[in-house]
Amino acid sequence: MAAYPRSGYGKKFIIRMAIVMAPILLLYYFRYEVAGQIRDWLGMTLPADPRPAGVSDLEWCEHNYADEIAVLATEYDLSYSYLMALIVLECEGNKPAGHRFEGHVFSRLKHLQTGKRDRYENVRTADVLGLDDSELRKLATSWGPFQLMGYKAIPLGVQVEDLVDEETSAEIGVRWISGEYGHFVRRKKFKDAFHYHNTGKRFPLSGRSQTHDPYYVSNGIRYMKHFDKHSPGPASGNDDKR
Repeated sequence: MAAYPRSGYGKKFIIRMAIVMAPILLLYYFRYEVAGQIRDWLGMTLPADPRPAGVSDLEWCEHNYADEIAVLATEYDLSYSYLMALIVLECEGNKPAGHRFEGHVFSRLKHLQTGKRDRYENVRTADVLGLDDSELRKLATSWGPFQLMGYKAIPLGVQVEDLVDEETSAEIGVRWISGEYGHFVRRKKFKDAFHYHNTGKRFPLSGRSQTHDPYYVSNGIRYMKHFDKHSPGPASGNDDKR
């Protein structure tokens, strides 16, 4: 006859697994605190709020921006999940968010400055006259959690430094989104909203995204589903129809 394991074998196995898994689960739960203690013990000095190992962009975004964006989403009547997903797309949830220089934007601003073009979006020649190249570079660089281009500061009536400042950049970005294409967000046209933020145009009727990253919009919709589960308000709903 076949031999069967003793009845106590299963209990012993469960106990052993619990002993092995308990410290792993505790380490994961307290990973922020543990990482900080290890850095202090080693005498390491790192940039503010370095991302602990194993923390996803979505988790990091929640850690850095959840409270602030929840307030701004209510204030401007915009989807919390959309704004959070957009931050993940634009800066991976990092704080400070970093910046990106856009050479083609710099060239257009130079043409505007020298009179080769009359305007660039809402910016006119008079707005950039007298600026040196370093100042133009700031206008041609994207800043903040939503990676707002520096020249957007001009029609908003703020300084580029305000787009860089962690205390003001998120609010200014949400304010711009609200005025520029907030109607898409409020009508739950999230594909249009993501596409507009990246390209300045609605999502094409052809269904072929014109974003630099072809998965920019689809990733944004996918990220929203995560934030809907953690949203302080009602879920954002779906955007598949115009």
